[in-house]
Amino acid sequence: MGKFIAIEGMDGVGKTTIVRELANRFSGHAMSTPGEGLAKSRQAVLEALADDELAKALFYMASVSSQGRKAAYLVEQGKWVFMDRYCASTQAYAKARGVKSDLSILSKDMVKPDMTVLLLLDEAERQKRLDHRGSTPEDQVTLDPDFRHCVSKELESRADIAINIDGMTIDDVCTKLVGLIIDSNINELKCSLFDL
Repeated sequence: MGKFIAIEGMDGVGKTTIVRELANRFSGHAMSTPGEGLAKSRQAVLEALADDELAKALFYMASVSSQGRKAAYLVEQGKWVFMDRYCASTQAYAKARGVKSDLSILSKDMVKPDMTVLLLLDEAERQKRLDHRGSTPEDQVTLDPDFRHCVSKELESRADIAINIDGMTIDDVCTKLVGLIIDSNINELKCSLFDL
């Protein structure tokens, strides 16, 4: 029986690589928001929405709804789904960008992951990774301490589990997550943040 696992974290912590590796280990599906179809038009949409942060957040919420329903369909078929960012990121980044609207009202109608995992990484290491991969304008805004603090706080409040991945290889992180996913009764898992 498959499950839907959302992987959250700040830009540069390695979410995309970890999601792909977990999907490989579970013979499952690696997905992301806004999703392949919308990703191609994302920049044009964001430019068209200009300085309307609420409109941008609603665009991302629409992509969460779409990808969540696709994930639910795959899980119903017995597949495992690992999502690179989901509803928690959309709400956290919107709040950090000054959106006052309560997006959690919309999130109640979204497909809920079986587990939301937050990846935590030392800030100096995260910035080094951003520099190495070539940071985007979206990445650059996370360098502001106040913005970063707001996003981090919001992500922590929405995660089922947080894992400090300082000093861990991708293989180490995935091995920990596989063990956690297999050993846990995901349906009953809603616990405090831990460091593994």
